[in-house]
Amino acid sequence: MNKKIEIPRNILADIDFNNTLNGGRTEPNIEVNQTGNAYEVFVKVAGLSADHLQMDVQDNRLWLYALQPVLKKAEEDEAQNFVPQTIGQIMLPNFVDLENISAKYYNHQWKIVMPIDEHRKGFKKRIDVEI
Repeated sequence: MNKKIEIPRNILADIDFNNTLNGGRTEPNIEVNQTGNAYEVFVKVAGLSADHLQMDVQDNRLWLYALQPVLKKAEEDEAQNFVPQTIGQIMLPNFVDLENISAKYYNHQWKIVMPIDEHRKGFKKRIDVEI
């Protein structure tokens, strides 16, 4: 049985606007692997050059994004206004060494290395519930 799904007009307008703004972008390829002493994240995004990927860590979340120019005038050499385009977000385990995360670009992809802090790994504590 097929159900007809009704999508509100404002959501369709937002989708159309975002698709236009993002230029109909393709989905990024994000792969996460764990080695003995680190997590490795490989990110590949079609049409995104080496210097465009931005990364921020906030509250144990790695946010990958690119700044897209908006409202650029033809006579301007560089855009003055930007809007972030989220590439992906990764929740980081508590035992990742946030201070020593590194990234480099090679072979048309970014490699992000997130070392594991062995002192924080494996923490476990039982909490008794008061009744």
